[in-house]
Amino acid sequence: MEIADMRAAVDARLAQDVAPQPQDATVPLSEGFAPALRAAVAANARYRSAAAREREAAERIGVAASALRPALSGDANIGAIRETGGRGPSTSNAGIAGGLTVSQLVYDAGGTEAAVNRATAEAVAAIADRLAAGNEVALNAGRAWIDLWQYSERLRLLRGRTSDMDMLLTQIERLSSTGMVDRASLDAARRQIVDISLEETRLEAGLDEARSRFARFFNARPSEVGQPAAILSVDEARRMTRNWQRAPDLQREAAQLLAAQAALVEANAAFQPRARLQAGIRTPLEREESTDLTVGLMLDYSFSDGGRRARQLNAARERVTAQEARLEDLQRELMAELEGADTQLASIERSLPLVVRKIELSRSEAETAQSQILTGQSSVRQVVEAEIEAYRAEDQRVVLAAERQSLLLTVAARTGELRALIALQE
Repeated sequence: MEIADMRAAVDARLAQDVAPQPQDATVPLSEGFAPALRAAVAANARYRSAAAREREAAERIGVAASALRPALSGDANIGAIRETGGRGPSTSNAGIAGGLTVSQLVYDAGGTEAAVNRATAEAVAAIADRLAAGNEVALNAGRAWIDLWQYSERLRLLRGRTSDMDMLLTQIERLSSTGMVDRASLDAARRQIVDISLEETRLEAGLDEARSRFARFFNARPSEVGQPAAILSVDEARRMTRNWQRAPDLQREAAQLLAAQAALVEANAAFQPRARLQAGIRTPLEREESTDLTVGLMLDYSFSDGGRRARQLNAARERVTAQEARLEDLQRELMAELEGADTQLASIERSLPLVVRKIELSRSEAETAQSQILTGQSSVRQVVEAEIEAYRAEDQRVVLAAERQSLLLTVAARTGELRALIALQE
C-alpha cells in the first residue's frame, strides 16, 4: 500500500508541467560567444543541481567529523512514583528526575576516521561533478550555437545557388526556344537542380532541431546567429590532450574510488569493539535520595547482528572492485576520444586549404562553362554540374568549419579547460 501511494505521488509530480524559465534567464547573445556560454551554464538547471549537491556533500563532512568530538546529552523525566505493598500505607512521590552525560570516543578501529575520509572524498567527487557538469553544459550549448549557425549558413548557400541556377536556366530556355540549345539537355539540367533542392528539406529539419537545442540553453529562438568566435586554437587543443588525466570526469571517479576504499575500512571497523569515555550526573525523582555521579570507560561490542556487518563488508568490497573497473574504463574511453579528436583536427586542418582552393577552381569552372555555352564548347549539363560543384565546395567549407569548432570545444570540455576559457566562476 505504501509503495502504491508513493508511486501515485511520483506520477502526480511528473504530470506537472515543466516550469518555464523566467524572462530574466534569457541569455544575452550580443556580448559574444564565450560570455553567452558562461551565462547559459550559470542559468542551467543541471549545473545548479550539481552545485547544490556539492554544498550538501560539504556539509556531510561535518556530520561525519562530529563523531570525533565530545558529545553532551541530557534527559529529563517528569512524573510520579507510587510505592505499594507490604502492610504499611502506600506512598507517592512526584517531581522531576534528569541526567546529563558527556562522552568522548576513544577507539573504534578507525571507523569514524574512515567515515570522515569517505565524506571528504565524496565532497571532492561532488566538486568534480559540478566542474564536469559545467564543461558539458557549455559544450552542448556551444554545439547548439554552432549547429544553428552552420544550418543557417548552408541553407543560405543552397537557396542562393538554386536561385542563381534558376536564373541561368531561364536564360538558357530562351536560347532553347531559338534552337541554339537542345531541349533534352535542358530537361536533364532541371532534374539535377531538383535533386539538389531536395537537400533543402533535410537542412531545414536540422535547423529546426538546432533551434530547439539552442532555446534549451539560451532561452531564445533566433532565426540565425553569427559564426561563433574561436575561443582556442588547434595548438592549444593539442596541448590540452596531453593533460587528460586532470579531466573532471576522471577526478570524480578517482574520488569515488577513494570513497569506496574508505567505506571498506569503515565496514572492517564494524567488527572491532568501540571504547568511549563517559561521565554523567543524574538527579533522583525523590528528594530524599542522593544524586548519582558516574565516570568510566564504556566498551561496546556486538557479538551477533544477523550477518549485517558481513553483508556490508562484502558490499563494500564489490563497490571498490566496481569503481576500479569504472575508473579504468573511463580512462581508456577518454584517452581514445581525445586521440580521435586530435586525428580529426589534423585532418580538418589539412582539408580546409584544399577546400578553399576547390571553391576557387569550381567558381572559375562555372564561369568558364557559362561563357562557352553559346559557342557550343560546353553543354547545359556541364554548366549546371559546375554550379552544383561550386555549391558543394562552399557547403563543405561550412561543414568543416563547424566540425572544427565543435571538436575544439569537445577537447576543451573533456579535459576540463572549457570552464576556464569562458571564465566560469569556481
